[in-house]
Amino acid sequence: MPAWVSHHNVHFGTAWEEAFDDLDAGRTMGGPSRFVTFASLSDPTAAPDGCHGLFVLEPVPNLDADLDWNTATPALTERMLGWLESVGYPPAATDLVQTVDPPQWRRRGADRGTPFSLAHTFAQSGPFRPGPTDRRLPGVYFVGAGTRPGVGIPMVVISGQIAAQRIRSTS
Repeated sequence: MPAWVSHHNVHFGTAWEEAFDDLDAGRTMGGPSRFVTFASLSDPTAAPDGCHGLFVLEPVPNLDADLDWNTATPALTERMLGWLESVGYPPAATDLVQTVDPPQWRRRGADRGTPFSLAHTFAQSGPFRPGPTDRRLPGVYFVGAGTRPGVGIPMVVISGQIAAQRIRSTS
């Protein structure tokens, strides 16, 4: 295992700007960036004995894209597994691999097949997401992945704190 591997790992793709163009055009990324959580590295109970628990996130277009997910999902999964091994992560036990694609996110209640609320574009990332208020709706505060600071449990909790601070400061 490479010494650089930690619990959370960010791997920037080979074509940063083109990756967002791909997503905007409804295509999978040609040189994707990926986020890898290697949970069993710091918590051995996160995987069965002798195995590793990895979570890999690769942004893909939502269901608005004209993609056949029945063919795209297996191809993307194979590409991701090959990439993991090529950069030094432990080889996957393919019988334990689970892929969640946009159709599955929709079945779980995520609109348009994305758990990230807004699109995976630079203009809708972290600091560029909408704020917690809208001048057209005084007294209404927005909280969650669709507002600043963004997606993920810590960011959603922070968005709640931001809204609470604003409410307290106006009362």
